[in-house]
Amino acid sequence: FELSPSQGAQALSLAQRILQGAGAWVWDHAVVGWQENEVELMYQGEPLRLDRLVQRKDNGVWWVLDHKSGLAPQRDPALVAQLSRYRAAVQTIYPTHQVQAAFLNGEGRWIELPDARATP
Repeated sequence: FELSPSQGAQALSLAQRILQGAGAWVWDHAVVGWQENEVELMYQGEPLRLDRLVQRKDNGVWWVLDHKSGLAPQRDPALVAQLSRYRAAVQTIYPTHQVQAAFLNGEGRWIELPDARATP
């Protein structure tokens, strides 16, 4: 990626925080029944690339995950719309399953995207 040593160290630190943060379970084979990184899909005629897609073993819920270096991706309407679109694409593939979405930020925080279809 032609990163300088300091950029490489920063990228490594970010990745470690994500891998060891609140979403660490998404890499745990005891919890995850199916997983894939960089999932490519077509949705409404447009190509999408999901950072990570997993299905939990215990309840069958699919999780669409988006890694972000920023600390508050949920405050960016464009990022929220993008992740919502990813979730909608997966929901069309698995219409009878629950599909959730979350950001994993640069501090390793898990930021779940509310499901707009959920009723209060």
